[in-house]
Amino acid sequence: MKSDDEHEEESMTKTLYGKVHGKTIEFDQDLGVAEGQEVEVQMTVVPPTEPSAVPFSEGLAKVYEILGRRHSSGYTDTAERHDEHQP
Repeated sequence: MKSDDEHEEESMTKTLYGKVHGKTIEFDQDLGVAEGQEVEVQMTVVPPTEPSAVPFSEGLAKVYEILGRRHSSGYTDTAERHDEHQP
């Protein structure tokens, strides 16, 4: 008969984080179990984190606003004439 200590070692519980790739879960760290060892997995889906928006300074916000504007010079061949006055 197994002692309580031996039974605890067999029913080890860990919380690990990873990413799903098809039928495979890639964990962030080593699982600490032998290759081929059967395990039971309880999964909690973690919602994706939104990238934090870095606030622009007032000056940089103005630059991006200006760069975002469209300008029509009336010339349709500007790209072709780009190097026209280069030596």
